[in-house]
Amino acid sequence: MKNMNKILYSALVIAMLAAIVWVIFVYADANMKHYNAHMEADIASETILADELFNNHHVQPDTWNMSTARRIIAAPMLASFLYPVTGYNMVPAMGLACTLMMLMMIASMLFFGRQIGFGLLENLVAVLLVLVLSSPADETQRMLFLYASYYVGHFISMFVVLGLYAGALKANKVTILTFIITIPLAIVNGIQGTHASMFFYLPLLGVEIIRRLISVIKKQKANNVITVWVFIIAVISYVFSKIFEFGVTSGVSRNIRHAPEKFIGEVLPSFISVLGYNRWEIVVILLVITAVAGFVIAFKKSVSDKGMLAVFPMILGIVVVLLSGTFTTVELAPRYFVLLVFVVAYGVAAMVKYAPNPAIAVSVVVLAYAANSAVAFYDGLIRSDSSADSEYVQITDWMKESGYEYGYSTFDHSNPMTVMSYGEVKVRPVESFSTMHGLKWLSDSRWYPPYKDSGSATCYVVSHARTEEFGEFLAAEKPVIIDEKEFSNFTVYVTDRDYSVWVD
Repeated sequence: MKNMNKILYSALVIAMLAAIVWVIFVYADANMKHYNAHMEADIASETILADELFNNHHVQPDTWNMSTARRIIAAPMLASFLYPVTGYNMVPAMGLACTLMMLMMIASMLFFGRQIGFGLLENLVAVLLVLVLSSPADETQRMLFLYASYYVGHFISMFVVLGLYAGALKANKVTILTFIITIPLAIVNGIQGTHASMFFYLPLLGVEIIRRLISVIKKQKANNVITVWVFIIAVISYVFSKIFEFGVTSGVSRNIRHAPEKFIGEVLPSFISVLGYNRWEIVVILLVITAVAGFVIAFKKSVSDKGMLAVFPMILGIVVVLLSGTFTTVELAPRYFVLLVFVVAYGVAAMVKYAPNPAIAVSVVVLAYAANSAVAFYDGLIRSDSSADSEYVQITDWMKESGYEYGYSTFDHSNPMTVMSYGEVKVRPVESFSTMHGLKWLSDSRWYPPYKDSGSATCYVVSHARTEEFGEFLAAEKPVIIDEKEFSNFTVYVTDRDYSVWVD
């Protein structure tokens, strides 16, 4: 029986490794060869930011109009360093950067799992579930694995910090190396924005405070240095996020009066949708139930397995996001609850660790779900790729063939056209066709007159829904139209010069 258990354990480990490699290959293929398959404005903007960073010596230029974060530990920054090995093109550079950052996150997860006492099987279960608890090109995949990987840097940082926290709890001390690693990391995460504070720094501080209160109540001795260290990095991250506050993050205010309706109408639907994959729903529900049971057992075991306490900041992180989304005016989206994927994964892995009897069944269910997911991902990310026939490509091909290198459109269409042309033509966003003001969102002021020359022929890519708006511009400016081309959903008007303007 003992030998049979070893054989079964080895078989499960090999199957988990094979499934992980399979899913990683699908993601890598999607990033490297099918990057444009699900192109949209936000992804395109991050891709263009990589080009901006490369051309500005890997520093985000002051002329760049940010959204809600600075990108430092991020795919665009890594992509800017990969330009020389990808032919100096932003598309393959971003695809490679997203793939490498996915691998770095997996490595950080394995480090974290080892620190909290997971064996190989439990570690692989957690990694595999994180890789497959999503739908093709949904927000979870775009946050962690694909195209822009918006949040992957935050979660790499999270697993490093929580792993070091687990090590500190087990050793009952904080090493000098831990301070050296985590203080600069907290500074950088703070400069990037508020996400890291919300996702794990403040939740970690909350867990540590609770741990110390329990120690006081039980009259147990505790190492004050651990608490001081956690307090320092949490405060540093939060303070630096406030020092470097910018854009939409500085306009967030309290929402006490309308909190109940916002929770019901926005927060709860966004929270639930993170695990709504329309694929094997009953299995997802069972995994959630298993995760809850796993965390209950893990909490009881954390008295002896002190490192396991490092898992609970992830749960508290969801609570922080729920409260922040409910009691402030911040705009909510399912991506803010992506922590839920990690919580389910580590809860299920904890069940595999602490409950050997159902562990085999749970592992088999995870493998079956992973196989189904890999097939779905291949179909949705690779086989269904029709981006080469996109109208955006048709428009930019026509511009190249006609000798036009520069143009404008609205945000939803402009940056995607630039990226899908691999930067061979530049289509920049304007606020509206009636004013032709440069858009102050994921753009660079140098893209517009008076910061650029206005004397060259310029394309205006007007969707049919914006024809009337463009008519207002024609009536006001009376530009000279030197060329015109009709497409299925757009008309391209070519004027004798650039009529857009940047307004500070």
